[in-house]
Amino acid sequence: MAKVFLTEEEEIEDVCMKITKEIGNMGEACRPVKAVSLRRYLNLLLPPTEGGPLGRKIVVSTNIAETSLTIDGIIYVIDPGFAKQKVYNRRIRVESLLVSPISKASAHQRSGRAGRTQLGKCFRLYIEKSFNNDLQPQTYPEIL
Repeated sequence: MAKVFLTEEEEIEDVCMKITKEIGNMGEACRPVKAVSLRRYLNLLLPPTEGGPLGRKIVVSTNIAETSLTIDGIIYVIDPGFAKQKVYNRRIRVESLLVSPISKASAHQRSGRAGRTQLGKCFRLYIEKSFNNDLQPQTYPEIL
């Protein structure tokens, strides 16, 4: 099972559809794969019963799955390095959700989702130099 972190529900649904389409185009060349949105299909993430469906699952979710939920069987994690964060602009008194780079702490948390029950691997879609130089050590708190 693999987990992909994305920033919003629309993006998650789009990726699930694209994965399903690509797997369908491969035909018999690959084992059965199911792409599931964490919010929509949480019950499908439970271990299959005897005689249940075989194949791999790709879990696509937002950063809520970093800390709130641990799913056994996740071997691979794909981390693009972005998440939506609440930002408050004092000048115009508006709070908004902006896509921004994650922190180093979030990156470590995401990589920790891989390999809980067996060996796992995290694929970060950004370079090591960006991790070391560009990411903040901790996520900014929503309330200061």
